Amino acid sequence: MAEAILRSFDSDLEIYSAGIDPADHVSPIAIEVMQEIGIDLQPGLPKTVEEIKVHSFDFLITVGEGTQEELEIPEIQYERKLHLGFHSPYKNSKSHDEIREKCREVRDELMTELEYFYYRIIKKSVC
Repeated sequence: MAEAILRSFDSDLEIYSAGIDPADHVSPIAIEVMQEIGIDLQPGLPKTVEEIKVHSFDFLITVGEGTQEELEIPEIQYERKLHLGFHSPYKNSKSHDEIREKCREVRDELMTELEYFYYRIIKKSVC
């Protein structure tokens, strides 16, 4: 979701998205809640950090459970780091409706945080 949100602000950004322990598919519920705000989250196979760690990044944005210090991130070269901590909508949910609602909450928080990041950090550093 974070990658798709950033791309919605600027399709020219070079963005790589990967997980430490990625799922084997993109969630249909995540695709659905992103479509609700006009962002097409394509189904696909999530990448692992191992696939992208050969790159050097201006920004490393981590999204996940726990604190930034608790995440065990492999060696990745980056200039600056931002962590967005969320509880997984898929853990401890009792129904698809509950997962969907929690996904909407995460989506909305990501939108707010990444909008600030894009317009206050990325755009400002380009100007």
